[in-house]
Amino acid sequence: MQSPNKSALSQRDYVDDARPLSVQEQPDLGLFKITPQQLQQIFHLNTRRSTCEELEYLVQQGGIDWLIDGLHTSIKDGIPDDHDQRIQVYGHNKRIVRPPQTYCELLWNALEDFTMRVLLIASIASIAIEVATADNEHRHLAWIEGFAIFVAVLVCTNVAAMNDYSKEKQFRKLNAASEKSKIVTVIRNKQLIQIHEEQVLVGDVCKLIEGMEIPADGILIEASDVKVDESSMTGETHSITKGTINQCLKQKQEISDEGVQLGEQDRFKIPSPALLSGTRVLEGEGLFLICVVGDLSCLGQIKASLEQDEEEETPLQVKLTMIAEDIGKFGLISAVLIFFVLMIRFAIERGIANEWDHSKHWMEILNFIILSIVVLTVAIPEGLPLSVTISLAYSVQKMMNDKNLVRKMYACETMGGADSICSDKTGTLTMNKMVLTKIWNKQYYEIDYLAKEQNLNQLIQKQMENLFLEALCCNSSAELQPESGSKTEIALLEYLQRAGVDYRQMRESVNYIKKNPFNSARKRMSVIVQTKSNGLPIQRLYIKGASEIIVQSLTHMHTYDDQKIKLGVKEIQEIERVIIQMAKQSLRIICVAYLDLTGNEDIQKSNGKVYDIETKDLTFLGLFGIMDNLREGVKDAVTKCKQAGIKVRMVTGDNSETARAIALNCGIIEEGDSSAIVIEGAEFMKEVGGVVCKNCTIESCKCAKSSSEAEKNGTSLRVDTLGNMSRFKQIYPQISVMARSRPTDKYAMIIGLKECEHVVAVTGDGTNDAPALKKADVGFAMGKAGTQVAKDAAAIILMEDNFSDIVKAVMWGRNIFQSIRKFLQFQLTVNVVAVGFTLISSALLKQDVLKPIQMLWVNLIMDSFASLALATEPPSMILLKDKPYSRSESIVTNKMIKHIIGQAIFQLTVILVLVFLAQEFIPEYVDDYDDNIKNRIQEIIQENSEFVFENSSLYHPKYNTDYYPQSLKIRSGRFLTVTSDNDYEEVFNEFRVPSRHYTFIFNTFVFMQVFNFINSRKLNDEFNVLANLCNNPLFILIVFFIIILQIILVTFGNLAFSCYSYYGLTIQQWIISLIIGLVGLFISFLLKLIPEQNICPKKINNGLRTLDKKPSGILELRRGSSLRKKQSMHEQQQAPIQDNHIQLIEK
Repeated sequence: MQSPNKSALSQRDYVDDARPLSVQEQPDLGLFKITPQQLQQIFHLNTRRSTCEELEYLVQQGGIDWLIDGLHTSIKDGIPDDHDQRIQVYGHNKRIVRPPQTYCELLWNALEDFTMRVLLIASIASIAIEVATADNEHRHLAWIEGFAIFVAVLVCTNVAAMNDYSKEKQFRKLNAASEKSKIVTVIRNKQLIQIHEEQVLVGDVCKLIEGMEIPADGILIEASDVKVDESSMTGETHSITKGTINQCLKQKQEISDEGVQLGEQDRFKIPSPALLSGTRVLEGEGLFLICVVGDLSCLGQIKASLEQDEEEETPLQVKLTMIAEDIGKFGLISAVLIFFVLMIRFAIERGIANEWDHSKHWMEILNFIILSIVVLTVAIPEGLPLSVTISLAYSVQKMMNDKNLVRKMYACETMGGADSICSDKTGTLTMNKMVLTKIWNKQYYEIDYLAKEQNLNQLIQKQMENLFLEALCCNSSAELQPESGSKTEIALLEYLQRAGVDYRQMRESVNYIKKNPFNSARKRMSVIVQTKSNGLPIQRLYIKGASEIIVQSLTHMHTYDDQKIKLGVKEIQEIERVIIQMAKQSLRIICVAYLDLTGNEDIQKSNGKVYDIETKDLTFLGLFGIMDNLREGVKDAVTKCKQAGIKVRMVTGDNSETARAIALNCGIIEEGDSSAIVIEGAEFMKEVGGVVCKNCTIESCKCAKSSSEAEKNGTSLRVDTLGNMSRFKQIYPQISVMARSRPTDKYAMIIGLKECEHVVAVTGDGTNDAPALKKADVGFAMGKAGTQVAKDAAAIILMEDNFSDIVKAVMWGRNIFQSIRKFLQFQLTVNVVAVGFTLISSALLKQDVLKPIQMLWVNLIMDSFASLALATEPPSMILLKDKPYSRSESIVTNKMIKHIIGQAIFQLTVILVLVFLAQEFIPEYVDDYDDNIKNRIQEIIQENSEFVFENSSLYHPKYNTDYYPQSLKIRSGRFLTVTSDNDYEEVFNEFRVPSRHYTFIFNTFVFMQVFNFINSRKLNDEFNVLANLCNNPLFILIVFFIIILQIILVTFGNLAFSCYSYYGLTIQQWIISLIIGLVGLFISFLLKLIPEQNICPKKINNGLRTLDKKPSGILELRRGSSLRKKQSMHEQQQAPIQDNHIQLIEK
């Protein structure tokens, strides 16, 4: 029986992602006669079987005798003491366990962030320069600025480390149950011993018991009713029957004798002797021979593929790196520019004055260098890493409340840009549990399978309830506690249990006369019981089985309103039509019937398989439709994903019809959507050329799979791509479902989507999903149903196994991205104003008006609070109405540029006016400084009788004119005039009191930032910047906290913060600062009326969107990761491949 896909499948070698033996490529077999590759081929064929290819291969090689002899083992005695030789030839089953990172290691990882290192060096340099150049009187305060930067680095790195530590601790707690020792029983040296599963070797004869997880790939040598759950490895929802080679051959012969033609949906009709590692035994017991262990086993290959070390920057990291690099370059250019401007001015002044004072002028040049460093420091967005860290840390904690355990912090923000989700079906979209969903008896009865309680009275009349319950309960061998038996029978019993029926009590209420169990040849099961009908004792046959078989024996129908009607040809045809309809909905259909006996029937007569009594005069009770149904909320979640611009694709191991039906049910495919394509995995791989190495352009190569391996062996690092990307780009937009999918098929789909610049999320719970979970931008694993391998590979774990929680993750991701954009709008405005103003003031006044410690308060302390406030804005469903941001989209939008430029112009204008004209209109008031000035002048006059106050540089030390109480104005705080004449410098040197003028400028600058901070809450030109403010009380609290801290700093900061020493500002000056800050809200309102195209033409933003170039490494913003080695990103040009006909199953 040749499979239709066999030729296509044989083109690919199963060991495409298998790691070669660690000992040697071609091992010396020694005593053994079978190569590891021959053993692998058995399980390669099994995982891709269409009928029984692995069975045919085993028979061709010589069956169980070939294995026993070739592996030098014995069924009775097990393996001898040749463990070392076996390990050398076939490998071992041990897995690498990485110990959890300590807090210090996590802290060091955070310090490897390039920006953190730049700031750390800047803090050390600041402390050294400031302490070295300060005079003796002020040296004890010179360390403050540099130390404050150091504290900022300490806070940022510890926040990142603490979050990493807490989430890893939570992850270890989640996995504690699965970390328990797994013990298996094997035969060695004629003894039955118990060992850990990691100690099993090829050739071991291992005992198989119900409930165990298969530790390595093996072949059954003794089997009694063995059924295995392979859903974690192959995605199959049904239990798979297993048997010895002889049992499988017998079943194959019976099917062949019946002349049955097996299709793709019948690939498990013939049992298999192969057991896959990582699968679980549902029923039965026996012995099996260990054939493949470690990295070469099915489970090992998946784990090995997770070792591939192709670390990539997340979309947000790329955007932040680019924007930080641009800011850094802007600051560097500005610093160099200001240094040359000051040096040119200095040279001209020295040339005109024709003088040189070593002690004075060399120190002046050093001050130029310090000013240049200040400009560069101001330009570096030191608040940005902290903002990102706080946003991610806060979101991680909140997502935990939404039952999303974030293992990798970057996954939070990456989900905001996800535009494609590739979801596993089994256990992800569906419950991985068979449930009763539909009953037909003259009409359809829909069953709410999610309801905790069922009402039988809405289904059947009371007088026929006993008949109905006996038919389902008594003719069943399944149990619910502990769960055992057929998944189909369990689904029926669970339905009755939710209806309040005690199935065990129903079984005890009847006397069993005969039981005829189910088998694949009979396709039915029946039971004859002694029961009662209308109070009289009666013998009754209850039967259920394959609907197309039972329907041939029907003569009557017992309806649920207790009517018994005779069935004619027309009625039988109607039942057959319903069976076809239900089959198209991917329902497993069970037909239930009964027959009242007279007691004279021959209940033993049969044709060898089916009893005569089971084949005639049956009364129809119903068709029961059972399926692995959708999880609660999945359809709604898929709809929300579509509204959010996210395409959901289903990748499953089911056949095409079943996959299509599930996709229709959950909304992945819409009714009438002719563009949606269902493609099978083998055909997909054939079309796209499979997965190849980008360096070698072949499927299997010697390139290393991890950077450590590449460094050790001196080889290139493997980077996967598709063999025919051009073909993939043609077909992938229409692919909605990939059926009959293998792990490599899903992996290939993700590679293609990522190379097409999509941000890809993947969901899965099985071991076979692990490579795709790791390769995707964000991998979601199931916390309850997920295997350990899947959870290790995932970035986010869905604690409740609920697909709908992904929508919450998308919402949080977009909220993070919006929060960072808000913060950037606020931060960049501060940076542009600070750099621009420092340039102008340094060039004209050779003085920094805003002192570094003041800028530190604005750039760091305020930024920390601002990032916390903006990060705590709760997400709203409106975020799902936006389209996901692409990899190439700039993080800075035209609207943001408009507000940054507009606010920067406003703030620069205000500050320059205040610097040069404040003495003309800002009022000044009498305080204790006046008395100190008067006393000091008197002391000077007494010390020097020739001193004339009006002619000295100390004239007007506080007011800009003579003392007139009715018109006092603030004294200029400029040390030098524009023409380099002395102004306030000698007053400051004499009295050591920072000017009220510059204190007022600092205060006004801060208030402008506070109100611009409020403006930054809205990014899309919303006029009401206070909308939903009450939803974020922390924002309100932080704004008031900043204002209170500002009042304290200005009032009591004195010389340490370069603030006026006599209680800062007066109430009138505070009010003026507040009013100027409020004008920023009005400016923002005006800017919203101006189309952004008028301020920033499209061609400007096009430059910002060019993100395909790789950053040079300056100011790279990476959360808790070291600088990564980059592979060449140049796409290899693929030769056009002939457009083959795709055998797509289109709706």
